[in-house]
Amino acid sequence: MNEVEEFVKIRWEQLTAFSNKNDVKEKLWQEIVYRYCEPHRAYHNLNHIAYIFSLLSSYLPQVKNPAVMGFAILYHDIVYDTYRKDNEKESAEMAAIHLTELMVKKEIIDQVKVFIMATKLHEVPTENSLSPDFALFLDLDMAILGEDFETYKMYSSRIRKEYAQFSDELYKAGRKEALEKFLASENIFITEEFRIVIEDAARKNIRMEIGQL
Repeated sequence: MNEVEEFVKIRWEQLTAFSNKNDVKEKLWQEIVYRYCEPHRAYHNLNHIAYIFSLLSSYLPQVKNPAVMGFAILYHDIVYDTYRKDNEKESAEMAAIHLTELMVKKEIIDQVKVFIMATKLHEVPTENSLSPDFALFLDLDMAILGEDFETYKMYSSRIRKEYAQFSDELYKAGRKEALEKFLASENIFITEEFRIVIEDAARKNIRMEIGQL
């Protein structure tokens, strides 16, 4: 077990400490590792999950429901295939299956599914009245955009690898369109804190990537 896997497993053990179904927990953990270690994943792997958990540590005092937040982080990309259009739906369903096996309360499972589904558009549904954890979760998932440019370049190159089946021409056109949507939005991040701290850096990184496409 490498350092990243060990780091994420500690979070898994914390989240599932309520259960004494050790065989089930180990089986589910092995499936989590298997999924996130699939060979086509260059970015959406355990490193991504560990990155979000490491960022979360600074915000733990303000998290209202650690179980929902933790499980949403852990499962939000468990199904990831760039050929698919339903990764979020399938990830939410797999989370529900796993958490049901662990006998997690239905209200927690339902919230985890809503959190995961929101990563498709990275918007908090207007009709949703869940806790501020929702906005924090979505911003943590996108925080890589506001890192230093060298880290951002590594991120963007790994995204390109995940779309290796597309020609440069097709990929660049699609990537540029996606990035320009970020720039066209009033705010990339939802929470005021993220807007203050890394919004400008994210916009600068995105503009630089567009210029290099």
